[in-house]
Amino acid sequence: MIGGGDDLIVIVNGSPFVGWLDVRVEQSFDKATGNGTVKVSEQPGVPFPIRLGDKVQVICASRPVLTGHVHEINGEHDDNSHTIQCTLRDKTQDFIDSTIGPGIAFKPPVHLKQVLRKTLDKMSLSDIQVIDRINPDRYGHAEVPVGAVDQRGFDFADMWARKRQVVMNTDGKGNLVIDRNTKRRGSGRLWKVFETDPLCALNNVKKSTYKNSDLNRFNGTAAAAQKSHNDKDYWEGRSKGDPLAQADRLQKNWGVAHDTGVRPERRKHYRAQKGLEGGSPKKAAKWRSNLAKARGFQYTATVQGFEQSPGDLWWPGFIVPVRDDHWELEAELLIVDVRFMKSWSAGATAEVVLTYDDAYSTSESGSKVRGSKGGSGGGETGDFDASDMSDLEGGRESP
Repeated sequence: MIGGGDDLIVIVNGSPFVGWLDVRVEQSFDKATGNGTVKVSEQPGVPFPIRLGDKVQVICASRPVLTGHVHEINGEHDDNSHTIQCTLRDKTQDFIDSTIGPGIAFKPPVHLKQVLRKTLDKMSLSDIQVIDRINPDRYGHAEVPVGAVDQRGFDFADMWARKRQVVMNTDGKGNLVIDRNTKRRGSGRLWKVFETDPLCALNNVKKSTYKNSDLNRFNGTAAAAQKSHNDKDYWEGRSKGDPLAQADRLQKNWGVAHDTGVRPERRKHYRAQKGLEGGSPKKAAKWRSNLAKARGFQYTATVQGFEQSPGDLWWPGFIVPVRDDHWELEAELLIVDVRFMKSWSAGATAEVVLTYDDAYSTSESGSKVRGSKGGSGGGETGDFDASDMSDLEGGRESP
């Protein structure tokens, strides 16, 4: 074990680095790389102690939270100070920035994990492991993962991950994780009641922020089906009028999802022009609606230290109970983002960002968040009627 509690250690090129002044690391549930910064001072006899491309690992309370490289250096020097700020990224940043090159094509049936593994190997990134927590359905006929020579690795993989309603994140060790909200329970809680409440001794939230928005959210989201056209073997011999191949606006294979926390006047249609972002139009519509809802509501709590309970870091993907009387909020919420911060002057803190407990799933109903109209975005979020959606549906999903 290295360190513990709220300890933070920076390892540079395999050795602990003691000259840091301030460290910040962020990990998110729906981002395939962690990012961070470390501010350092010059060392005796070593005025420039960290260089571009150096291997870096940040360990918080005995657990790696970022494993990668220095991607950018910004320095400043005058008669009173000499500070250097380094931007850090997980190893997976190379997967995001680099192109896949020629020869990427997979014949079904194939799993997403296989697509990721072979693509990483093709890109000379074999040291990045793939951890599959979901095991989504395999890609079948009419779903042929093919990438363009100038397409970036993550863009290619993310397009096919969306078709199975999964996201990609990292484990803090520089590996890719295939993930989805599976209602995993965290060991901690976030609590902030009024000082006059007898339970105020349980308060662990030092600061909180709140956001609730209907930007990019729609009461009704409808998706039209279209099969992929790039599997020539599958389509060979089929008639030009094959209904599964049609992508015109009269397509009858629809799926509809409702976000009942938004006014019924807000509606969204889309056509899956490159194959469905899901196994069916219904799943595709649910996934789009759910992501918009999850990104519209955000509660952020700043707490002391890095752990939600002894030996257990705050980490994205876990559901914890939250109560904050200042926002009239009492709910089970999903952690979607964690920012670890430590400086010699302010000590160790973590910013924990949360949203609805059904985020990043295929649920279409409003999450049950207890509170008054002014607090959690209107009490229970499913306040608005779906109204008559017949013009939105436009048809019925095929069985």
